Parts: sequence; C-alpha cells; structure tokens
Amino acid sequence: MTATDVVAPRRRGALFLLGAQWGRYLSQILGIIVLARLVGPADFGIVALGASVAGLAAVLGDFGLSMAALRAPSLDDHQRTTLFWLNAGVGALASALVVAVAPPLAAVFDDDRLVTVLLLLAPAFLLRSASAQLRVELNRSGRLGRLAVAELAGDVSGLAVAVTVALFGAGYFALALQGTVAAAMTLLLAFVLTPWRPGLPRRGADVRGLLAFGGNTFAVHALNYASTNVGTIMIARTASDQVIGLFNRATQLVNLPIDQVITPLTRVVIPHLADASGPDEIGARLARFQTLLCFPAFAYLSLLVATARPSVEVVLGHAWADAAVFVPILAVAAVFQTLGYAQYWAFVSTGRSAMLLASETVGRVAMIALTVALSFSGPLAVASAVAAGQFLLWAAAALIFLPRTGVPSAALVRAGLPPLAVFLAAWAVASAADAAFFTPLEPLARLICTAGVWVIVVSALSPLLARRDLRLLLATIRRR
Repeated sequence: MTATDVVAPRRRGALFLLGAQWGRYLSQILGIIVLARLVGPADFGIVALGASVAGLAAVLGDFGLSMAALRAPSLDDHQRTTLFWLNAGVGALASALVVAVAPPLAAVFDDDRLVTVLLLLAPAFLLRSASAQLRVELNRSGRLGRLAVAELAGDVSGLAVAVTVALFGAGYFALALQGTVAAAMTLLLAFVLTPWRPGLPRRGADVRGLLAFGGNTFAVHALNYASTNVGTIMIARTASDQVIGLFNRATQLVNLPIDQVITPLTRVVIPHLADASGPDEIGARLARFQTLLCFPAFAYLSLLVATARPSVEVVLGHAWADAAVFVPILAVAAVFQTLGYAQYWAFVSTGRSAMLLASETVGRVAMIALTVALSFSGPLAVASAVAAGQFLLWAAAALIFLPRTGVPSAALVRAGLPPLAVFLAAWAVASAADAAFFTPLEPLARLICTAGVWVIVVSALSPLLARRDLRLLLATIRRR
C-alpha cells in the first residue's frame, strides 16, 4: 500500500469521519448531562482520581505504535501482524499493572473504593490495545465509515450501560464500568468490520523503525499523561472528592469538543502531509489545517468562558455550579494546546519524533513542576499552573524546536491570530454585557442573552478580521 493509496480514500471520507466524531461528541455531552444528574460530584471525583493514576497504563498500552503504523508509507502483512501482537501484549501488561497498584493506591488515599474503580478500569487497556491495529487498518484502507461506526457504537454502548447502572444507585461503579464496555464494543466491531485478520505471532518482521518512532511517541504521550493528570492527583492530596469532581467536569467541558475534532483530524492530516514536496509545503498545508481547527475551537472556548456559570448550571445542574470558576483558566490552557496541535503534526509528518520529545519535555516538565509547587495554594493555583505550562509548551516548540525542522512556525502563528482576535473580542463584550445586565436572570435566560450578544459580535467582526478564514471554511465545506 503506497502513500497515495492511503491518502485518496481519506480525502473522500474525511468529512464523514469528522461528522461521525461529532456524533460521538453529542453522545458524550448527553452522557455528561444525564450522568451529572444521576451521580454526585464526589463519585465523579473518585473515578477521576482512579483514571488519572491508571492513565499511564493507557499510554503504555499503545506504546506509540498506532501513530507509527498510521504514518508509515507501507506495511506488509508480517509487520501488521507483529504490531497487532505487540499492542496486545503491552495492553495485557498495562491491565495487569493497574490491577497490581489498586490495593496500595487505595491505602495511600485511604479510600477502598479505589480498588473497585481500578479493577473495573483495568480491562479497558487490554481491549483498546487489542483493537489498535484493527482501527489503523480501517484508517489506512480508507474505510473511515466503518471506523466511525465502531468507535461511535462503543461510546454509545458504554454510555447506555453506565446510565442503566447509575439508575440503580451505583454511582462510581457505573462511571468506572463505562470505559471498559465502550472498549469491548469497539474491539468487537473493529474485528468484524476489518477485512484483515492477524496471523499467529512469529519472528522476522522488520519493525525496528516503527518501534523507534513509537518509543519516542510513547515518551511524548507519557509526559502528556503526567502533566495532564498531575493536577488531579495533587488536588486529591489537599482537597475533597467533591472538589476533584468539580475540577474534572470543568476540564471535560473545556476540552471535550476540541478532543472530538483532534482525533479524526489527526488521522486526516498526517497522511495528507505524506506527499508534500518539502517543509515549506508542509507549513502551508498545516496553516490551512490550523485555521480549520482554531476557528471552531476558539469559538467554543470563547462562548463557554463568556457563559461559564449559566452554562454549567444548565448543562450539569445547580450542584455543579462551582465548577464554573475553573473554566476561564482552563480555557487559556486549551487555547495554547489548540495552537500546539499543528506543531505536533509538523514533527510527526517530518519524522522528527526525537525533536518532538525534546520539545515536549521542556514544556511538560515545567508544567509538572509548577503544578506540584503551586498545588498547596489550592485548586485554582493548579489550574493556573496547567495554563502556564501549556503556554511554555507552545512557546518552546514555536521559538526553538519547530524551526529546526524547516517548517516555518510564523505561518502557523499567523493562521491562529484572526480567529483569536475575533473570539477574544466576542468574549470581552459578551462578558461585560453579562456582568452589567444579565447576572440577575435565571440560568437559562442568562445563557441565552449572553450568547445572543456573543453571536452579534462574532457576526460583525468575522467578515472584518477573518474574511480569509471564512472563505477557507466555506470552500472546504463545499469541496467535501
């Protein structure tokens, strides 16, 4: 299979995959709304703590091999089979590790519920790892519709089981079970929908290059895991499960829509860059993808911050209202995280996994150090440390490491400025109007009024400040 063989069907199915990903997003939003009314913040907090600690197993379960396989120009059957069994073996190790750490972790945090949570979470790591190469095969062969069906059905199944169990009052049990059910359904459907079947494991496949790339990618993901989850762990040392739950829900509200776009977009971007003629062409293509990502992401973040309090109360319920205080700070982190995705794509597409690791190490280590140092000042200080770390991560890549790949970082920066200007202004005006006129209103009325002001500002400024971005967005939609 050549690079061209991979890219062509992907172009035809890219919009379908993105649309299906938004179906997953809607199902997860529905899950947030429904489960927030069935399960209290404290139960969410204990599951979030367990998932934060067990998250390293999820990183270990992939070992970066799926990204290595996705960007490879060609894979023979022997290589694919070897990758399948490597993923499955590492996933089994990850699940066993989660089971092993459950009792000592429960002792550290003095909460026996963590044993149950981790035992329910553990099988998911093996199941996801076993499905990794199957999903890569669907992706590489252009069967994006089948891939979308497998992943969407997994999410919906997990949500249905979690809601059913939560209705019987088993709060944290339902939340911990959700991911494992989703992973099991995704594996089943991926196996059924993928024409390729792995053979028996055997030696001799040339996977050294894939393992080298995957090892560096694994290190990047491990750093990402550590910097992302250290906040939850440090909050757990100084605050209640209730506060952990509020912080976790705020984080999910801020990041969930962006995450739903990033996963399928990465699957589209990496092969699309495979036939670029050089770093300048990669930079030009990435600038277009930067615009396609930043415009909807910044729109969402701007509106969410402007309407944080009423949005949280309407979506999650009054019991979660205090989660709104975290939203503005975490949104700043999300802005720089969004700007950094194009940098990540540049490193991967040019094969500079070692340079990506060096770049990530600078920012992630700083983020971890700041989080630990500020954690005893309270949860808001932890959120601020996350935001500062994301800025350092983006700045290190833009100023130091990305220029060494030959990809012009200035083009990526310029691509993010117009949407940033539009939605920063919309947030400022809508927030001022909310503070001056709408605060006394009921949450739903306050949300509608503030959002209305935001829409007016965006409608007025977009043609003035982001006309080229609008043309690109409309042209992309028309082409698809």
